Amino acid sequence: MKTWTWFFTIAFLLVIVLPCFGQDTTYLSKPPMLIKKLTSEVVLDGNSKEIAWQSAVSVPFIVSDPIWGQKPTEKTELLVGFDERYLYVAGRCYVQDSASIIGRTLVRDGYRGDDWVTFQLDSRFDRQNALVFSTHPLGARFDLATSNDAIELGTSTFNASFNMFWEAKTVITKEGWFFEMKIPLYNLRYKRDKNGNVAMAISATRAIQKKQEYHQFPAVPQNAIDGLMKPSLKQPVVFLGLPKQKLFLLTPYLSTNYSRSNTLNTTETAFDKNEKYGFQAGLDAKIGISSYLTLDVSANPDFAQVEADDQLVNLTRFSLFFPERRLFFQEQAGLFEFSLGGASQLFYSRRIGINNGQLTRIYGGARLTGKLDSKTDIGLLNMQSAFTTFADNSQIPSENFSVLRLRRKVLNDRSFLGVMLTSRLGDGSQNYAWGVDGLLNPSRNHYLLVSASSIINTNDNQIVKGIDASRFSILWENRKTNQFFHRIGYTYSGENYNPAIGFVDRTNYHYWTGSLSYGKFAKERKGLFQYKRLTFLNIESYQNAQNGKLESMLGQSNLRLVTFKGYALVARVDYNYEFLASPLDFGNGVVITPATYQFTSAGISFAPPRFKNIRLPIRVSEGGFFNGNRLNINFSPTFNLGKHWEIQANYDFSYLRFKETALYKSIHVARLQVLYALNLHLSVSLITQYNSNVNQFFNNLRFRYNFKDGHDLYLVWNENFYAERQITETLLRPISGNQAFILKYSYTFDKL
Repeated sequence: MKTWTWFFTIAFLLVIVLPCFGQDTTYLSKPPMLIKKLTSEVVLDGNSKEIAWQSAVSVPFIVSDPIWGQKPTEKTELLVGFDERYLYVAGRCYVQDSASIIGRTLVRDGYRGDDWVTFQLDSRFDRQNALVFSTHPLGARFDLATSNDAIELGTSTFNASFNMFWEAKTVITKEGWFFEMKIPLYNLRYKRDKNGNVAMAISATRAIQKKQEYHQFPAVPQNAIDGLMKPSLKQPVVFLGLPKQKLFLLTPYLSTNYSRSNTLNTTETAFDKNEKYGFQAGLDAKIGISSYLTLDVSANPDFAQVEADDQLVNLTRFSLFFPERRLFFQEQAGLFEFSLGGASQLFYSRRIGINNGQLTRIYGGARLTGKLDSKTDIGLLNMQSAFTTFADNSQIPSENFSVLRLRRKVLNDRSFLGVMLTSRLGDGSQNYAWGVDGLLNPSRNHYLLVSASSIINTNDNQIVKGIDASRFSILWENRKTNQFFHRIGYTYSGENYNPAIGFVDRTNYHYWTGSLSYGKFAKERKGLFQYKRLTFLNIESYQNAQNGKLESMLGQSNLRLVTFKGYALVARVDYNYEFLASPLDFGNGVVITPATYQFTSAGISFAPPRFKNIRLPIRVSEGGFFNGNRLNINFSPTFNLGKHWEIQANYDFSYLRFKETALYKSIHVARLQVLYALNLHLSVSLITQYNSNVNQFFNNLRFRYNFKDGHDLYLVWNENFYAERQITETLLRPISGNQAFILKYSYTFDKL
């Protein structure tokens, strides 16, 4: 199929067929609530006893789980108001027994199974995006940004790495726990009408962990996937006379670092020690260009990793995907999601400043995000990297990275059509990519996700383009969790499709997927299970795009059971078909020879509720693995030792047995994390990981002192150790491979 033919096919599907569906506007039936300015001052202390709260709007709650619509067993009150500079939210979480309150989290953006309350705000009233402000009984805060109406187009739809500046205070009494939030209005990015009024939408949720009971405002259908997070289901409100606000945040930073690496010399007879000392200073600015547009500018940004990626062993035919945590890329990160099917993305920000796991310096860059009007979203990004020479003398030229993203609503507030253009330009190489996509919700729970993309790659005067450098994906899904629901999808990926600032898990295939499930919620609190779901069949198949040969197929059935006390049990049965035209090398001596393989396996997993002081979730599977067998055990214990300490561990063990070659292989991946928090400001995290495939230990120690939002001091240590040092009879590796220390201080000037 010619590339241009795609345009006509997609245009016919999106413009001619889909508008025939009736537009679902049932959410408009909710009349807006009116929120007025507070009449006096609020003292932020957790106790909402000031006179000002008497004029605030109070919202009613229903039970969303375990039995939807049931009368709450505990009383919950939430109050909302504002003044000239801040939005205020107060909560009163009453309990019959104060000893039942779960409160032990002291770390910002951490979670240890505490009770919590979230307040969510669609400040642009676009029914696509929302800001989430959450607090726990001891005063720890958690915030994130929701995008794409909670339809996961990538890993940033629920973006927990996005941080805002705000405050919260809590207090615990014998009557319950109480809180007050103070949110600067410049966070909210809203537009006033001619009378100074602002339309938004809000929602709130309270979690009572020991009862596994959740209170919700407004009433949201229990069967909606991620319904509590969906902006399109929130309650419309109008803030009367909300003041204008400007956004201007300036964040300079200083950092110093020391790094050491040991590399094998050219004669492979000894290791050379390479040491480097560095000092770095830079500046980040966040500027409100208009009511809806935000500009992020960074000069000499610090992209040093203060958090460690999890160690993984890849026993599949797909590339591994790691999420983005760097703060510069978090503003409206969901806008830049462009799904190509599966984990693949047209834009993957970790391609910028990271090359094969090594950091490269960035001179600077800018991101513009927001709305051109009430229906059109825009995202722009441009960054320039520096010429870099690594310890092994490999080099990366200076490169320019650019992205343009446009999306416009169609049909209704929950649907859009979009376009994305990307480029990566370096010395002698150019890579351009374009794509069109659409997320359409024509009626009820039915969603259609379509995307098409192609690249032009120029390298050493060779040009790659056309159908072999293109990709197309379509997915139709009935997004609900009760009764019968399904998903059907198809993806084509050309052999030469490789967007240089994207992520592609696999190429050169036709992919088909389909699933049929049935779910049921309990209608009254009788019996053991609150929810049951049976997936009759989930099937995925990959066919070689050039020769038509079936390469991979997975057929799976599974049963999920959730008890009223929050325990979850999943059992599954898998059938696999694999055709290998060439050897498949998993590393460390595990090589699968070319042949056709069919094998089955079964597995079971068990997870207790998060609030337990000691949690012992486990997952076990056993069955065929190509021409052998594989036993996999994953064990993730957690030990809560009061409000100051928590120990988390994960141990993944795979035992491979290949009788024909007499190969028996054990693969161990272990992770131990010790978390300590002295108070709401000082925290320490130590992560030690072991990967037997590379015989190394990886260590990350992070000390953080958070004076307040935007004012931080970090001390980070990263180092890996070799478990196996012997290379030859006369040559030993050093005990330590790479080591780095980073000291960083940053301070945000609020509204200079």
